[in-house]
Amino acid sequence: MYRWSCALVCALLAVVEVDGHARWKCPAPRDENDADGNHIPFDNTGNKVGPCGPYSGMYGMNGVRVLKPGPLTLTWEESIAHVGSPFRIAILDEHEKVKVVLADHIPHDDAAKTTFFEQFYTPYHLTVDIPDVQCEKCTLQLIYFMTDKTVKCGSLLCTYYPEDSACSGQIEASEPTCFGAPNDVPCLKEDTCFSNYHTCTDVTIQGTRSFEEFDMDLQPMDWPYKNLTMGVYGAEEAVWEGGWLKDVPARFNTVAEFLEC
Repeated sequence: MYRWSCALVCALLAVVEVDGHARWKCPAPRDENDADGNHIPFDNTGNKVGPCGPYSGMYGMNGVRVLKPGPLTLTWEESIAHVGSPFRIAILDEHEKVKVVLADHIPHDDAAKTTFFEQFYTPYHLTVDIPDVQCEKCTLQLIYFMTDKTVKCGSLLCTYYPEDSACSGQIEASEPTCFGAPNDVPCLKEDTCFSNYHTCTDVTIQGTRSFEEFDMDLQPMDWPYKNLTMGVYGAEEAVWEGGWLKDVPARFNTVAEFLEC
């Protein structure tokens, strides 16, 4: 059994570029199943092109969750770990444009282990505040920024641009592609976060207000990373225990409403 497992992992390593991969777990991701209804065990942890991977623009493909405003505990999972690579949770409108950011600069758990086996993926839990917004067709988006790649390519900080969600790390085609870049397509902007993973889950929010009444930054004032510049990322890690972020106010690592998944 041990030899078989090693052989399988080695084969996977040979065909899969080992970058950090993550996806929603609860609520389940839009691409939990493919277009034929078959469960996707691994590939949907590696959606490099935004805003929602290969099933962008396919709202409701695997159902829609109805949410109410207030605290909600969300869970995502990581199949391949990369050190210092942070996350962001945002709400997209029906055109898949970011309307509000619920939590930015969520630090990585550098103690997480890489595993290609679905039952052993590393879980992350975070309780966020769903705003009092009326939105019939909204999407919760999680982005995992591969800052370990940008740091190795000489940028201690990178900026995430949706139009540059997957590019070479260089703006000139004549420049060598950065190690770990998803392709050799030149980036449009310098110091862009050129390697990222996107996962989306579709929701209806039964609130009372419009997005125009909110600022884009809806991070709570006591979110410890609120003072960091939104959209600009570096090497960011912290201690997690049992899937929960340590050393933050209790509202963020205490179960609120927990969806059944």
